[in-house]
Amino acid sequence: MKKVILTIVFTMAILVGLMAAFSTAASADNDNGDWDSHSGNTGAVFTMTNPPSARNYVIMFNRDAHGALTLVGSFATGGNGGLNRSGLPADPLMSQGSLMLTQDGKWLLAVNAGSGSVSVFQVKNNGLTLTDQESSGGSFPVSLTISGNEVFVLNAASPNISGFNLSNTGKITAIGSSTIALPTTGSSASYFYTQVGFDNSGKWLAVSDLGDNMILTYAVNSGVPSGVQTFASSGPAPFAFLFDARNNLISVQAGNSAVSSYSISHSGMLTPIVEAFNPTSHPACWIVEDQSNDIFTTNPGTTNISSYQDLDNSGNIGWLTASAASGIATIDEGITNDGDFLYALAPGVGIDGYKISGDGSLKLVGTYPASGITGASQGLAAW
Repeated sequence: MKKVILTIVFTMAILVGLMAAFSTAASADNDNGDWDSHSGNTGAVFTMTNPPSARNYVIMFNRDAHGALTLVGSFATGGNGGLNRSGLPADPLMSQGSLMLTQDGKWLLAVNAGSGSVSVFQVKNNGLTLTDQESSGGSFPVSLTISGNEVFVLNAASPNISGFNLSNTGKITAIGSSTIALPTTGSSASYFYTQVGFDNSGKWLAVSDLGDNMILTYAVNSGVPSGVQTFASSGPAPFAFLFDARNNLISVQAGNSAVSSYSISHSGMLTPIVEAFNPTSHPACWIVEDQSNDIFTTNPGTTNISSYQDLDNSGNIGWLTASAASGIATIDEGITNDGDFLYALAPGVGIDGYKISGDGSLKLVGTYPASGITGASQGLAAW
């Protein structure tokens, strides 16, 4: 499995120097966080600068009704960016979910991997206001998940998961007894944890272990996880995942660039449903799903984005097209709250924006640069 991890990291390292060549050329205050139609903005897109051992910033773009982005500015998190244990600058967090919006779009949370903290921002049309920064409960936080007012963070170096309550004033408070050490021995001896995520009910947490080809589940009661269960991934290197509308877990595997699905029982057991292979794109690492059950994975090695169909939210995954968009090298991605647009981070270049078509294809809206977007940049959240 070390060979798989090194292959992924080496591929990303090459891409850092080539991002600009592959990426398509650029084209083209209210206190409650809602978007003011009179301003012409219908949403926003965010990414992080994440410079290793230097001050971390969130970059904000406003979005209009046609998907075009306008740079708003950069906002200090109060913490530092970080570099993962591989020691290579490519994809320095190796995770999904390092930047996360609450469901109502009012609050934005960001990890500061280099300083072991989590920052909270209030979202406004004209920018972000930092409302809190607290210890992440461990070392090298890389992934966040939110259910209601409960927040969990994955600390990859500790490794552990740790829970917080998010108040209506943007403050986070550690939940007692919520910090749980993740397995590091036995079948988990080669651990490389990449994402933590709530299921739709908020009663279960899942954690992906790319190094050991495992997915873990924990029951959550009043913010306290318990009863870890471990399940073998259907394929190698499960990097990221999501839960569809019927609460099936959909995972993307960097080792073979396949998308696998699992049902989750009332006892937290994962049962495989199907594994959909994409033989022409690699490595598939980041995954999102829109409101029409279309799934998209970014594949930086082949500089494209692939699409799949989650038939009737049943977990029965079918391959739509190997290249819903091509000619780009992107990593973290996000879909807007209205389901109309997909945005993907091209490190060193900017944000690529796409209109999502009814057949699952993507039409480029534009590429939007910002001076703070470098090869170290990570995370993407869209509204």
